[in-house]
Amino acid sequence: MHSRSTRPPGRPKQSEQRSTPDMILRTAAHLFMESGYDAVSVDALAEAVGITKASIYYYFPAKSDVFAASMEALMTTIHRESQRILDGPGPFGDRLRALAIARLSVAETRFDFDRVLAEADPQLTPSHRERLQDAMHRLSGLIIDAFRLETEKGHIKSTNPKFAAHAYLALLNVGFARNPDGSRIFSSPEEAADTVVDLMMRGLSSHQSIKSP
Repeated sequence: MHSRSTRPPGRPKQSEQRSTPDMILRTAAHLFMESGYDAVSVDALAEAVGITKASIYYYFPAKSDVFAASMEALMTTIHRESQRILDGPGPFGDRLRALAIARLSVAETRFDFDRVLAEADPQLTPSHRERLQDAMHRLSGLIIDAFRLETEKGHIKSTNPKFAAHAYLALLNVGFARNPDGSRIFSSPEEAADTVVDLMMRGLSSHQSIKSP
């Protein structure tokens, strides 16, 4: 007589295990960025993914674990896409504009990273914070290196690359700003990107326009 195989409650079928964690992380990142940390429950996440709450807990012991892993995965994806854009052809200003459009077009969300991380912070462990800080530093480091390289090439005037990179990232956050009625202050990601890059490069350009490589 063959004995039936059993699995712990919440454990998905073997055929589902490969894709389920990715689905959870992608959906969680969208929900957290759209609604913030507090407003997203594990029940709501399970319903959005189409699985049981027990299946969420099979992979992630707590909501804070889902949050940290989803934000880290999102920042890793953004890093990969940012690297592709910054390593591409064309003048530096064009690449900064393309990067700005990509960042500002991620989703129509109400929250930026700083706001959603601040809301979640009381629930995060030191390990969570360390992993997320490392991911954020990798992102900013990528842009710092890009500004440093363009300075070395003489395409922009000599400046502190850390200051330039953080100024650029701060201006990108302004691109998400909203009016009191909830509408965006910019009509499109392209308009916001044009404003951000124009303001940055007016101060950093060796001349009045960016020099092509």
